[in-house]
Amino acid sequence: MNYQQLLKNIKQNNFSLLYLFSGPEQYIANMMVDNLIKAAVPEAMYQLNVMSFSEKDTEISDIIEICRQLPMMSAYRVVIVREEVGLMRTAAKETVKAFSDYLVSPEPTTILIILDSKPDKRKKIYKQLTKNGTLVDFEKLSLVALENWIAMRLKRENKTISGRALKYAIERSRYIQSENVNVEMMDHWTAQMIDFAGTENSIGIETVEAVIPEAIDDNIFKMIDAAISGETGHALQMLDLFYHQGESPFGVFGLMTGQIRTMTEVGMLAERHISISQIAKQVRRPLFVVKKMARRCNQIGVMQLKRMMISLADIDLSMKTGKIDPELAISLLMMRLSRQKK
Repeated sequence: MNYQQLLKNIKQNNFSLLYLFSGPEQYIANMMVDNLIKAAVPEAMYQLNVMSFSEKDTEISDIIEICRQLPMMSAYRVVIVREEVGLMRTAAKETVKAFSDYLVSPEPTTILIILDSKPDKRKKIYKQLTKNGTLVDFEKLSLVALENWIAMRLKRENKTISGRALKYAIERSRYIQSENVNVEMMDHWTAQMIDFAGTENSIGIETVEAVIPEAIDDNIFKMIDAAISGETGHALQMLDLFYHQGESPFGVFGLMTGQIRTMTEVGMLAERHISISQIAKQVRRPLFVVKKMARRCNQIGVMQLKRMMISLADIDLSMKTGKIDPELAISLLMMRLSRQKK
């Protein structure tokens, strides 16, 4: 079940007694917990009928004891077991047996919600819970779902966003490509865009750029792109900025290697006449970045990029064995990039 179906069930007061909320979007999962509480327990009775466990050393007997208690002046009691408890990963036989017994015969007036972003599907508890209860997958939103999420969030604040700015915001955030970007971060950036816009009703590209930071690997590509364009001085200034921001020479070199490897992959895929949009999905990079990479690949040539990858391996070995100073090696690499032509 996805969260949209869960929300529909909640609105119809169609509750399960056992829930497992899994998947990376635990921000949305917590919103659904709130919705379940509001639907199942009168607000004045929250304190008496809602219990949340989040301590690692929580005993299963304590959880079951609360679950077995009858609700007070409410049709249901809601019990939440958070990921920190580690219930879905436990191997303790007594815990597994006690909880499995409860799952077979849950209290009919208790809604038990267990949150775990990555439950171990091999565990007996997982199999028992998904058999007797309801599994809700909080996977990352699709592009369309994320666009709707942001648009609705803005609408609640009487703001609008142009289609171009919305697309750019999602690309710049790397939500679709990166496992490290979630809806909570997107919601935070959306709130910042609302504040930044002030009295303006519409949010444009400028607001997006002011609020959503560029990913470091995108900035690394900008530096490489500047070097290839012959703007060696600008590229070296960007390199110094990375150092001032705390990046190590080895860290920068690793990111540069990754960018050039991706650029090579883009070039190879383009040679097979695969569309830019499909390439962007395959290499998991924003479309606007892949377009720039494709242009640079066309300028340099895939064979030259492959030779560059061999050179990068040699430079990496020289830096690690102390044959060359890492900062000097990267500066020389920048100058070499500025001479790359077909």
